[in-house]
Amino acid sequence: MRLTRQTNYAIRILMYCAANDTRLSRIPEIAAAYSVSELFLFKILQPLVSAGLVETVRGCNGGVRLGKPAADINLFDV
Repeated sequence: MRLTRQTNYAIRILMYCAANDTRLSRIPEIAAAYSVSELFLFKILQPLVSAGLVETVRGCNGGVRLGKPAADINLFDV
């Protein structure tokens, strides 16, 4: 099975959020961790939010977190 670049980074976003489940993850730090542009991650984040895999929190202390437990998310959902 071949994954697109967007799917690859969508999985990476989910893994990053799962690894940091005690706090909100911010897009700039995810982008820096994977050396990808923030705009590209924002583009990938929209379908993840609409699917309920990721929740966003707005504000100066905002960020993203998993929308459901990591054990309940599988590759088919992505």
